[in-house]
Amino acid sequence: MTGPLFNPGDVFKGYVVEKTLGSGASGTVWLVRHEFLDTLFALKTMDAGPGAGRDERVKRFMREAKLASRLKHPNLASVHDAGYDSERGLYYLVMDYVEGDTLRTAIALGGPMEESRAVDTILQVCDVLALAGRFGMVHRDLKPENIMITRSGSAMLLDFGIAKATERLDSLVTVANTVFGTPGYIAPEQAADSSAVNPSADVFSLGIILFEMLAGRTPWNGKSPIAIMAEALGTEEIPDVRTLAPSVSAETADILRRMCAKKAEERLQSAADVIEEFAKCGHKATISNDRKAAAEENEESMDALLAKYGGSTDDESDAAPVRRSRTPWLAIAIVAALVAAAAAACFFVLR
Repeated sequence: MTGPLFNPGDVFKGYVVEKTLGSGASGTVWLVRHEFLDTLFALKTMDAGPGAGRDERVKRFMREAKLASRLKHPNLASVHDAGYDSERGLYYLVMDYVEGDTLRTAIALGGPMEESRAVDTILQVCDVLALAGRFGMVHRDLKPENIMITRSGSAMLLDFGIAKATERLDSLVTVANTVFGTPGYIAPEQAADSSAVNPSADVFSLGIILFEMLAGRTPWNGKSPIAIMAEALGTEEIPDVRTLAPSVSAETADILRRMCAKKAEERLQSAADVIEEFAKCGHKATISNDRKAAAEENEESMDALLAKYGGSTDDESDAAPVRRSRTPWLAIAIVAALVAAAAAACFFVLR
């Protein structure tokens, strides 16, 4: 496919394209306007390309649409439509258009946040994850880029594309010993094997994000992804956030410490636990819209959905089970290989 996929004014599936909002590895996002409703939406597209039926990115894209469409929460961008366009050879989904900036931009422009605002933002995200957790879902890629701050100040969680269903064979999006997530935010056990994580891995990521909101930076001192990953995989716990942000209360600093414990068993185990701990300190999430505390489908329907989209495919069902690693050897090997490559490059440059 050559040239732009869409130009302003193009009509696709009843939506008029306004402009491109952004693009990345998972696809391109467009601002579109419904032809008849005159309402703005975000259209996310991904070029299927050759052999797309076996392409892992396509599977994640499809799964994001199927699972996110079932979760209804005021702090989660709802999916309204999805499908495949054979003429253009692309998958697409239509979701709420969220006006605002990413949390990454908010931190970059505004620096450290006040404790009350930072905690409220985290609790709003926790409320979404607590709902998803009722159906055994783990996000696995929480980072400031995946949290939007709306014009009214509410937090909106984005991108369930690599979410997994806990306690299920996750063959659609994860193979054993594969790393998903972003260095600096993923839990140590997730760096070892993303297929084996539980909700406490999301708690770790949220803790790092909360630290960054309070201190204006993450707890890591590394200057490169390699150094950051090595630091995150080390045994030393993160520093007390009050060393960088002295005004943070002792109660919040303690909860943050327990969110970021490197040993999963010593960490707060779920987003619901985080909400409960902050509630003891008088913090409760500000949910701006009427609360929808349950999914569109009942638990039995969601359970069947996860079994369908989170289970093994027909051609994989007979495969022998793979033993999951409990140590971060893959992540360590990746770091070692990258360091060796960098050293070799420096040697040839300096010759």
